[in-house]
Amino acid sequence: MANRNLQAGLAQLKSGDYAEAIVQLEAVLVNELHPGTLFKAKKALVKAYEGDGKLRQAWQLCEELSESTSPEIRDWGDRTLAELDQRYPTLASEILIGKRLTRQQKVIRALIQWFKRSPQRVSTLETAWNIIEEEQYNHPDNSPFVKLTVYWNIFRRISIFLGKTFWVWIQAKWQEFESRK
Repeated sequence: MANRNLQAGLAQLKSGDYAEAIVQLEAVLVNELHPGTLFKAKKALVKAYEGDGKLRQAWQLCEELSESTSPEIRDWGDRTLAELDQRYPTLASEILIGKRLTRQQKVIRALIQWFKRSPQRVSTLETAWNIIEEEQYNHPDNSPFVKLTVYWNIFRRISIFLGKTFWVWIQAKWQEFESRK
């Protein structure tokens, strides 16, 4: 037998009554055990949250779904997160600002955003990743001193590489500027 709250929530969602849909769908999450029904309820709940202007809840639920062990659920979560990012470009950064991120997480997020802005930067990312893998392969020992050496080598090599990449970018921008004169 179909879950009554799910049926009611989907009907409310279809009619545009997002607040009531949220109430019904959240009740499904509390009372339901069947994974398929829970997934349907969560998908509908994301749409209801978005329709009701509760973008943070929609984004956080998508983030939860994107961490699922099920490939289907994970793909849907990733795809919907990307769609939310496109429709609301500042949403992700606003949510992340609200979270307490470590310095490393902030650097990684900034790098990801930087790479997303230009497809040519993907080759830069691949080169940096190759440097990291090479250093870790060359130093398989896991002692603290070796880890420090590996991290220093990675930092040094990537800094040199990015410095060269940045210099090439500056030269290209300068040539572009000169050609406009």
